[in-house]
Amino acid sequence: MRLLAGKRYKDKLARPLAALGADVIWLPDDPALDPRLAGHADLLAFVSGRQIVAAPAVCSDASIVNNLTNMGYTVHTAVGPRGGLYPADVGLCACETGKYSIFDPETIDPAVSDHLRGVPVTVSQGYTKCAACNVDDHSIITSDAGVSRASKNAGLDVLDIRPGYIELDGYDHGFIGGASFMLDKNVIAFTGTMDRHPDKERILDFLKKHGREAVFLTRDPIFDIGGALALP
Repeated sequence: MRLLAGKRYKDKLARPLAALGADVIWLPDDPALDPRLAGHADLLAFVSGRQIVAAPAVCSDASIVNNLTNMGYTVHTAVGPRGGLYPADVGLCACETGKYSIFDPETIDPAVSDHLRGVPVTVSQGYTKCAACNVDDHSIITSDAGVSRASKNAGLDVLDIRPGYIELDGYDHGFIGGASFMLDKNVIAFTGTMDRHPDKERILDFLKKHGREAVFLTRDPIFDIGGALALP
């Protein structure tokens, strides 16, 4: 499995990911974003099949672009506004499940719009990718009521969990999508343990229901890194 992830989390995650066979391209912080979120992969890039839309800060790194191009991906530069204040930071933060594309049409970058696939599910949450843990083509986990409602209306199976219990430096809490990502088609990786999360057993049961296994990358309490983006 090949992944895009924020370089600021390399010290914590490189070793456990390597042990699981993941090949990671580490993305630089984006100086245009709030420093607390500047290394979040879901704000730095969007992946749809062999198409990648990335922040200018990522595209300016020739080694990353060349590496992705040599692997057969086409890299596009985000064209929308970039900034540390919402909604200028969420242009790339759309969630694709495989069959559905969940996104806020008011905040999505035009370059991402060009490459969205599947049934559109429109929401008013710009941090869509961070708010939703993609389990499979038809199911997600979220604590966001608006994302949940729109997704259910579109036909997705949604596990609603309580907000909070996920760490994010500088904020009261983070989100489940930012603390997890698909490691391969049957494995969902979580940044840390969910022992303090009151919905831990419900989350694990939901994953089992959909034929997914959970792996925990560290012994720390689960924390939000903006997820990692799987490269198909």
